[in-house]
Amino acid sequence: MPAIAPLDDNVASTVERRLIGVAQSFDAALRDRITLLLTAAAQAIVQLADLDLVQFEAGQEQGGHTLALWEDLAPVMSGTVKQVNEVIAGATAQFPPPAEDESLDDLDAAFAPSASAQAKEEGAPKSTAEEIASLVAAVCSGMRRDVTRLGDRLRNPTVMGDPWMLIQDLLEFRGRVRLGLGELIYQVCSFIAVVDREDVVPGYVGELENSLLVRNATTNLAFLFRGHAKRIGAAADDRIVAALQDALKDVHAFSRTRALHQLRTSDKRIFLETRATLYALVKAAAPPALEIRQSVENLARFLDSMSVVSRRENLRLHDRAKLARAGRHLEAAQVNLGTPEIARRELADAVKAAFALYGRDAQLDAYLRAQRHFPVDWLSESDLALEIARVAALLSGVAPP
Repeated sequence: MPAIAPLDDNVASTVERRLIGVAQSFDAALRDRITLLLTAAAQAIVQLADLDLVQFEAGQEQGGHTLALWEDLAPVMSGTVKQVNEVIAGATAQFPPPAEDESLDDLDAAFAPSASAQAKEEGAPKSTAEEIASLVAAVCSGMRRDVTRLGDRLRNPTVMGDPWMLIQDLLEFRGRVRLGLGELIYQVCSFIAVVDREDVVPGYVGELENSLLVRNATTNLAFLFRGHAKRIGAAADDRIVAALQDALKDVHAFSRTRALHQLRTSDKRIFLETRATLYALVKAAAPPALEIRQSVENLARFLDSMSVVSRRENLRLHDRAKLARAGRHLEAAQVNLGTPEIARRELADAVKAAFALYGRDAQLDAYLRAQRHFPVDWLSESDLALEIARVAALLSGVAPP
């Protein structure tokens, strides 16, 4: 049976108690219904936690991975669909869909920024119960359509014949359902209180940490491997295997991190299969230099492309908050230039906030790597103003989340 990455029981229990407390702030007529809605959604997120469907064999990196077989996947697949259908039934029982609501295409449409504004323009403002019913209808409609889409994929011979595609479809489906339910919880709680997602959505903190881990680790490996690719590209044929062996040391170091397990299935497949190819080339009696160069360049390009991880919604929200925090500290540093100790401390706090953005922008990344050797805490007083301006320019160059 595939291993489940469990959520911490204490954390999940704390979040559930917090949700019950938020529900008590609603009008008496809504409290019980909202309590049932929030706790059922939270429990479903826990039950649909991520799965480990790709196992790694220690010391066997040259192809050392196995995929869960259909015999293992079948009960997980059916159990997943059953859980989702149950949470849909429970949510719609508490908040039946308004008669005038039309089904949305998918979970992405469920929280379209213009949806609520458009509804208000079209008629009288809705009551809280009606607003929540509309949210529930949108999310449940999206989940139903995703269930249908998953069923269609499972009837596709191409998918059924490729375990990688099967695993990808299952994990992406579970992840989308968790995301939709988490956003439902957050939006409902926001009707009555100012809340942060990490406080009310089970597993949100862990998923954010995993996303940050993937971004940091792949950014480091991309930086290192781009250098290896240049050296291998310029190496003489009789030195190319030694250069590849040196590059594989960093590949091995990355493979030992938790980041590899947290890669999305399609990315994991590319990395593992390319890694196996590189190890096979190292062991070949007469490895063709051209094939080595091409394989190394392919992996370098793939690692560069991993910068798209920043498009994940949890990272977009995280990055927006960190950019704002860094900006506030820079403003405080500028205002306090007359007091160097305070200005230096505020600048250091700005850079600390910027470290959470590592992997967002190549120029900022280069600056942050240099900070590991000569941090702003060491700056002389005469250089503080210049450094504040430099950091401000770097942050202004980061694309908006």
